[in-house]
Amino acid sequence: MKVCRLYNVFGSGSSHGIYALFIAAATKANGGRPIGLLRGASTRFGTMFYAMHRVVRLKSALLATIHDNNFTSLDIVRKNDRVRLAVMDLKNEAFWQAMYLVLRNNFPALRALRYCEANVPSMDKLYYLSHRAIKSLEMTSEDLNFESLLSTFKDDEGVGFENQEVFGSSGENEDEGTAADSE
Repeated sequence: MKVCRLYNVFGSGSSHGIYALFIAAATKANGGRPIGLLRGASTRFGTMFYAMHRVVRLKSALLATIHDNNFTSLDIVRKNDRVRLAVMDLKNEAFWQAMYLVLRNNFPALRALRYCEANVPSMDKLYYLSHRAIKSLEMTSEDLNFESLLSTFKDDEGVGFENQEVFGSSGENEDEGTAADSE
């Protein structure tokens, strides 16, 4: 998943030089407040969407980081495929358009989820937000032709670890367990 790749390169601190350049750019872009990327957890539904929102919010800081002269002079940028793929994602306009469409359509549902986690009566808000989610999907149904929007994306080699990080195991052993249970 591309958001996890961006976090692993720019937000985790595992690449200290890249992380320092990104935090400097994010601090400058946010009026002196250092704001970093969020890591989505597979155990909580909404955290991946919050991580996507943060990536969109910090788009200018991410682009400023990859266009910095100090960024291109780092050894890890030239040698690491994960960094190269993350930079390609950031330069891809289709990535940003797809991210915007997904977040735009999921925002009412995400707000409804927040109300469900609160200990406050909110049935009227849930009805309204579910109605807004349906209307949002209807308004953008033409734009959500994923075949044309995502046709520029291709499977990246060597990023299976990111899929496993987000989705867990590959699912090969799960089929064997269900066959044994049915007998």
